[in-house]
Amino acid sequence: MKRIRDIEQQKRNKRRYTVHFDDGEWIGLFDELVVKHGLKVGMEVDSNKIAQLALEDDGKKAMGMSLRYLGYRSRSQKEMESYLDRKGFNQDVIDATIEKLKGYGYLDDFAFARDWVSSRMATKPMGKVMIKRELIYKGIDNEIIEEALARVSHEEEEEQAYNLALKYQKRYGDLAPREQFYKIGQALARRGFSWEMIKRAVGRLDLEQEEE
Repeated sequence: MKRIRDIEQQKRNKRRYTVHFDDGEWIGLFDELVVKHGLKVGMEVDSNKIAQLALEDDGKKAMGMSLRYLGYRSRSQKEMESYLDRKGFNQDVIDATIEKLKGYGYLDDFAFARDWVSSRMATKPMGKVMIKRELIYKGIDNEIIEEALARVSHEEEEEQAYNLALKYQKRYGDLAPREQFYKIGQALARRGFSWEMIKRAVGRLDLEQEEE
């Protein structure tokens, strides 16, 4: 058993306290945990109780850091798990935090995938192949990816490819039509458009008509 020698409010974070024990060891805790467990000077606690306190404190830290991480943009479950792992939390704390975030609606891989697709279509034209690759990297399940991408029609994707082809046509306008077709096609392929989509989009440029 350890006896609490002192409970001191931390100077850099007024919401946290340092609990000192008579053997020289100490533990940092959020104020609400001190109140919740009725900690006071002179109280005796065993190692199991201290381990429980540390676990609860880590859980609160993880939740706070997760919410700040979500403040920049939405995250996939894999992104959040990787983030918490990098911050040094153990798997039990990570799992518990993920379940809480999902329960509160802060983590939703389908909503994440849907919003990611919409954002890419609106701000950074690219084909479904590239978007799918990005979502796989984010750890989204294939079934969810396919459902999110199904919301984008072939017509919408073709329009994206065509608008991008027009942009590249200006860049390669001094080249012969055949060379333009090759260069524009390569550029669209790098942006994740399929060969069939590239042919349709570049075909709308009527490059053959420019050839003498």
